[in-house]
Amino acid sequence: MPLREDAHGFDERTQELLRLLIRTYITSGEPVGSRTLSKSIDGKLSPATIRNIMADLEDAGYLMQPHTSAGRVPSDKGYRFYVDNLQDSGRVSKASERMITKMLAESDTLEELMWRVSYVLSAISKNVGIVIAPPLAATELKHIEFLDLGDGKILVIFVSKSGLLQKKAIRVSDRYSQEELDRAGRFLVEKFTGKTLTEIRDQLVRMMEAERLIYGRMLDLLRTSDETLQAETEPAPETVFVQGTANMLNQPEFADIDRVRKLVQMFEEKSRLVKILNECIFSNPLDGVRIAIGSELGIPAMRDFTVITSSYGSRDSTVGFLGIIGPTRMEYERGISIVGYLGRLVSERINA
Repeated sequence: MPLREDAHGFDERTQELLRLLIRTYITSGEPVGSRTLSKSIDGKLSPATIRNIMADLEDAGYLMQPHTSAGRVPSDKGYRFYVDNLQDSGRVSKASERMITKMLAESDTLEELMWRVSYVLSAISKNVGIVIAPPLAATELKHIEFLDLGDGKILVIFVSKSGLLQKKAIRVSDRYSQEELDRAGRFLVEKFTGKTLTEIRDQLVRMMEAERLIYGRMLDLLRTSDETLQAETEPAPETVFVQGTANMLNQPEFADIDRVRKLVQMFEEKSRLVKILNECIFSNPLDGVRIAIGSELGIPAMRDFTVITSSYGSRDSTVGFLGIIGPTRMEYERGISIVGYLGRLVSERINA
């Protein structure tokens, strides 16, 4: 019978056949025909019956037929049905848990932890692993330094309470001596450890009302730093950790040379990758594992990709993201389980 568009309104037999077709295609990478499906279910349905069901699924937008004589492949809508109806994304295997424990135990700094997590995501999922550090402006201060770069530029070196070191060059209108910058850094660490740059700025405003000459220039420096950071809607490239680009090249979907060239360029240019992920993730940063498939991303360059992400958080309420990027034909159960597991584990590690 024809499919109803409301909430996948079709019978259990059709649902099972669609799930089987998608699982078969994920494994083989080849369009799936009715005879293949009939053999997979030991002839319980004839190829003719299966062709009729597949035609209904195609009419409803769950399947596509690449060529007239070929079998069918899932559409983005088909993958969405498959993901939404996974009974259990499964636990991370014991072997994967041992690998993760060994890899992350050797992390001495938060930066190294994030690099290793991106590697683990890539190695286990066989896709691209990515970790995005929390935004600098929202993290709580542990240490801060200002270095004069000349030509009206100052380098802000910020270490958060969770141990993440980030750097950002800012442009200032006034001239500051290095001695003055050193004094400002020491003062801020002494008085404002545990507060965000925004909270520090607001408190300096109140202090300046009483001692304008003492705190005025320091406030100008902090205001410039904070406004520069708050104006950025995406993380800096140096806070994005990417591993496993080569995994994409092994997928049959990316056999075309021009497509491969564009793909590699996208992952090498972190600033471009950050903008894409900004659209995919930060527009709706929900808790738990999020899955965006192909056209759902709303980005033409990502129409053949799926992005699976999870947030991780620290006690200071700052949030970062980690996840995998792969072709829409990916092993969703494995991807969902590893992303969810590492999201929880990274939160535990940075709060330990």
